[in-house]
Amino acid sequence: MCKLVILLININKFYLSKTFIFSILEYFMLINSITASKIKDSRKEDTISVVVETKDGKFEASAPSGKSKGKNERAAFSPKGVNLTIDFVNALGKKLENNVALSSFHDLEMIEEIIKKYEQQIMKGKAQDFEIIGANGLFALESALLKAIAASHGKELWQYFNEKPSMLPLPLGNIIEGAKHVKQSKKPDFQEFLVLPKTKHFFDAYFINLQGYNIAKKLVYDIDKDYSGALSDENAFAVSLDNEAVLRLLSEVRNEVQVKFALPLELGIDIAASSFYNLGNYIYKNKETKLTKEQQISFIVDLIEKFKLAYVEDPLHEEDFNGFSMLMKKINNRKLKCMITGDDLICTNLERLKKAVKEKCINALIVKPNQQGSLIETKKVVDFAQENGIRCVISHRSGETHDNTIAHLAVGWSIPIIKTGILGKERFAKLHELVRIERKIHENKKN
Repeated sequence: MCKLVILLININKFYLSKTFIFSILEYFMLINSITASKIKDSRKEDTISVVVETKDGKFEASAPSGKSKGKNERAAFSPKGVNLTIDFVNALGKKLENNVALSSFHDLEMIEEIIKKYEQQIMKGKAQDFEIIGANGLFALESALLKAIAASHGKELWQYFNEKPSMLPLPLGNIIEGAKHVKQSKKPDFQEFLVLPKTKHFFDAYFINLQGYNIAKKLVYDIDKDYSGALSDENAFAVSLDNEAVLRLLSEVRNEVQVKFALPLELGIDIAASSFYNLGNYIYKNKETKLTKEQQISFIVDLIEKFKLAYVEDPLHEEDFNGFSMLMKKINNRKLKCMITGDDLICTNLERLKKAVKEKCINALIVKPNQQGSLIETKKVVDFAQENGIRCVISHRSGETHDNTIAHLAVGWSIPIIKTGILGKERFAKLHELVRIERKIHENKKN
């Protein structure tokens, strides 16, 4: 053990505090190996998987990729592509193997400092933070390390943060999609049309989303005469209807679910307004209309009121903090209860979130850990949002993998909603994991 502590003090000439060293005497996780490799996501595009091996076993994590990306996201991979990111992680792994021990979540800060210094060494002092590893490489590496840290304490990842969670997240599922998530030319301008069951149990909510999907399938074939069976990147229906026609269809789904199962089902939309914003106007191709900023705000408020929407994501351009504030004021004046949610506006970035809170832009926030890559930074965003009454929604990406990290973080960090999609093996990896966690929590309470 003494040799280990001396090794830790001297590795890469980093100074480690006495508090950190003594904590390792009680709990420590020595990294035996780190291996990065290339895999395919659900869109058959290249991404990264990382396996960390310790005395407790092998721990794997992988990173998804978004189709619709905010311009303030960190680049997913090195400027030279995924292969260089993978090479970098493998080279970094060789430096860390049998040299670094971790004992807590916050020790990931030490890993991040090592990565920054190593990148500066490679690029002779000219690297931006995490430029070579990229957000996806950093997320996959830190997620695998965090799973290993939890195991070193004899816990699953969710348990490491929250031994007795008071709730599980409710699943926000997309049933119909348009915009960048759909390939066909005739499609809704909004990106996602969503449902959110209101129930105390995750399994019930998961079941309700599946039933809503099946009801919607029948209605899609009845209403959209041009529908040929096409699905989006996230296995939602790729219809040719306009935005309001889709919302009328989902209103029918909501009514039928509430009659059949006596459970409330709320509706939502991800507008992804930046995708059809141009030179100060919002260009609606499906109905060949153009709206100014003020008209867009009025249009969204009217949709919220008309269709009783509980959730609206990215209703305005990603740099329009003022527009978001105007929208919030209007819905508050009309006493409408709706989550005005920032995704592209924030990009899981703490400084942008602080600005949004100061300017009263949002009351809800999308959390996508791979937008920045750092789980340390992601946790700071979640903490700041929760401290300021901003509701968090942890989210998948359109190009997904079998990784279930976000399901564990949702439970461990007490995030009330998880956006996962409804169908597909990569979506089920998160949903079924939450079903399992809920069952385990229930069994623990019985014992």
